[in-house]
Amino acid sequence: MNDVTRSSIFSEEVPARNAHFTGREKELRTLRERLEPESPNATVQPTQALVGMGGVGKTDIAAEYAYRHTADYDLVWWVRAERENLVRDAFVKLGRKLGIAHAEAQRDKSVSDVIDALKNGSCGQWLLIFDNAVDSEVVKRYLPVGLPHCHAIITSRKRQWQRNTKAGMIEVSTLAQEETVGFLRKRVPQLEPCAEAGDAQARQTDRERNDDAVCLAVELGNLPIAAEHAAAYLIETEAPVSSYLEMFKKNAHTLLSRQVDMDYPHAVATTWSISTDQLGDDAVELFKLFAFFSPDPMAQELFLTHDGGPAVRAELAGVLGNADRFQAAVEELNRYSLVKWDGRRNAVSVHRVVQSVTRGQVQIEQSDDCGAYRATVHALLAATDPGNPDQELNDAQYDRSLQHLRATEALDTDNPELRRLIIGQVRRLHLRGGPEEAYQLGKEALELWRARSGPDDELVLQLAVEVGNATRQLGRYRETLELNQETLERLRRTLGHEHGTTLLCANSYGGDLRSLGKFTEALELDLKLLPLFERVFSPNHPRTLNVRNNIGADYRRLGRFRDALKEDEHTYELRMNALGRTDLRTIRSRDSISVDMRGCGDYRRSLIVAQHVIDVLKERPEAESSDSLNAYKSYAVALRKTGHYDEALSASEQVVRRYSEFFGPDHRYTLRASINRINDLRVTDRLREAEELGVRALELCKTVDNPKGDITWATTVNLAVVLRRRNRPEDARAKDQEAVQGLADIFGAEHPLTLQATANLVSDLAAVGDLGAALELGEALYERSRRSLGENHPDTLAVGANLSLDRRASGRPAAAAELRADVMLRYQEALSPQHPVVRIVQQHGRVDVDIEPF
Repeated sequence: MNDVTRSSIFSEEVPARNAHFTGREKELRTLRERLEPESPNATVQPTQALVGMGGVGKTDIAAEYAYRHTADYDLVWWVRAERENLVRDAFVKLGRKLGIAHAEAQRDKSVSDVIDALKNGSCGQWLLIFDNAVDSEVVKRYLPVGLPHCHAIITSRKRQWQRNTKAGMIEVSTLAQEETVGFLRKRVPQLEPCAEAGDAQARQTDRERNDDAVCLAVELGNLPIAAEHAAAYLIETEAPVSSYLEMFKKNAHTLLSRQVDMDYPHAVATTWSISTDQLGDDAVELFKLFAFFSPDPMAQELFLTHDGGPAVRAELAGVLGNADRFQAAVEELNRYSLVKWDGRRNAVSVHRVVQSVTRGQVQIEQSDDCGAYRATVHALLAATDPGNPDQELNDAQYDRSLQHLRATEALDTDNPELRRLIIGQVRRLHLRGGPEEAYQLGKEALELWRARSGPDDELVLQLAVEVGNATRQLGRYRETLELNQETLERLRRTLGHEHGTTLLCANSYGGDLRSLGKFTEALELDLKLLPLFERVFSPNHPRTLNVRNNIGADYRRLGRFRDALKEDEHTYELRMNALGRTDLRTIRSRDSISVDMRGCGDYRRSLIVAQHVIDVLKERPEAESSDSLNAYKSYAVALRKTGHYDEALSASEQVVRRYSEFFGPDHRYTLRASINRINDLRVTDRLREAEELGVRALELCKTVDNPKGDITWATTVNLAVVLRRRNRPEDARAKDQEAVQGLADIFGAEHPLTLQATANLVSDLAAVGDLGAALELGEALYERSRRSLGENHPDTLAVGANLSLDRRASGRPAAAAELRADVMLRYQEALSPQHPVVRIVQQHGRVDVDIEPF
């Protein structure tokens, strides 16, 4: 046989070059590096296997490689390798190309001579591509090895090529989303980018087209074959993208079974058809079961915590709960790239398109079995319920089922075990700082359950209680109050006043009262609930300790800081013993102690405790939560109160930003952090920024707070202080007068917040020149503050220091000096000689009083 010339033989079986080939540069580069002996990354054996699920684009990559590098080879030959007879056919055809002619009856001789020719170098430099290979033993028999510049590529769904062929493996995954979007926009006229134009309409149209392409890419899971089908279908039918997506979601199997004008030998839906000849019964059954889960990874424990029962499909009873059989079946599916096994996480996943197609196939071909598969999924999910959402150690178990609840239609269930899991999920989510997710999940389930079981069903009412808790955390106080009032009425009528669920709802209703400023009513309710909780749950039960926590909160909002401190310290000790020091509820109690100490005027100890809280939070591995943000907010306030102004400003800046990212810029929690930041900006002389923030915050109060609520008045007072510092005392006086009256209406004249607002009103009066009014109000306020807060409270001392200035200005120097001397001694003891406020008093300056909103 004569030597062939370079590029003289190129197989007709190589698929036509894909004019729309997109991306895959990394895979092509890796393939070239590993095949070229000169490359430092080249393997000893140049054979490379492109491995991945069906439809992921392995064949396209191999074909593109052949076209890009055809000039590097004398021979490029494509071998269909699904079955050995097809491999032999390909080698016989190659023999004819090479001039190795034998009679049809001598096919074995032809194949053998071709292999010899490839081995002895008479074919020059060659590239063999074994496409869709299944059996490594078969490929090994036809694979010449060890020749320089002679390469082989294998494409396969199976992964086990190393042992028999020594092939290196290149994992082919889905396209990057931007590549899928680019492919779709290049292929589909209705998605093509608008011609370059500067008008707003063209830009808007292009954004909409890009959004459609992104939605399509996401739904298709960036799977190349699915994207190719979608493009061909949209071109042929000119249907809108929304119609295609609707049909895809309804039944992907039916849609992808439709033949379209694309380079693919059969309907796309058959790509992942299960061959019972290739897979065992366990693998086939598991693969169909996987299709009824979410596309998210499925933890192995989901399938091992249930050992059968009437709810489980009979064909699956043997493999579920049996670790050995389950693992063997998964490994079988993994070998064929039908699933992906993550050994590090012990989880299995199936591509979303493959799931949709398989689920649709079952619905069409085994319609009577769909209910059995879905019931099995529900039974598996219910079996994972750890039963205690309050315990953080159970979070990992709850995480295994959470992402599958909606996708498996688990919310629309009357299975009591599954309902209890969902109730636990809603409670856990709002306890861990995810109120929006808890609300959405719980609200959807609540509507479905009420329709199924009626509004008085016990589990329906239990869920309603948890939805109420989540709703209140979102700041929807009126909605929460209405839900809890209705739920509490139904619970008392159906289960009685002392049933556990009734007590939990009553406790939640107390939270509604606090949120609406009805603090006295909340305290009265919580004090009545405590002995009931102790009897029904036990004195040290976490639910009982929640009631104690609420009593502390009631005292704090009523300005009874010493009572709050005593209650919170007791609750902290109980939670320490019952839950541990790093539990969020324990940390929450410790943070409350820090707030109580500030309310009592003990700023230094407050900072020590706040720092301790931050240190404990750093020991916890989880991401941001509402509790951690509240603790950092409290720490920033403690820094300011102890005179660390620059550190407080830096801390509050981070806190506001993190609140905004976590809850949104308009959330009530973000607003509270911003109100504190007004004070940090003021004490660091950034008055313009402080005013701007105060104005924005006050405007925001209209949407998140009762117009006459405490947050509104706290914002008003802190803004008024800034206005006075900016030489606008009349504006400050108007705001403080309104705030004093508003706070007195809510809390009474002796409440610390009312006293703080009044202290600033005295300064406003002095600033506008109404010294008589300032002196009269200041004298009365000083006595009220001493009586309510104590003689050594920094707020009392601020009132006294300012009063000494007004006495001196009114011609009473002796009385002024006596008061100032007493105040100075107490200030130095209460704060420190170096505290900025003490220095202001030493310099005969006026002291501003700010408000920390609850």
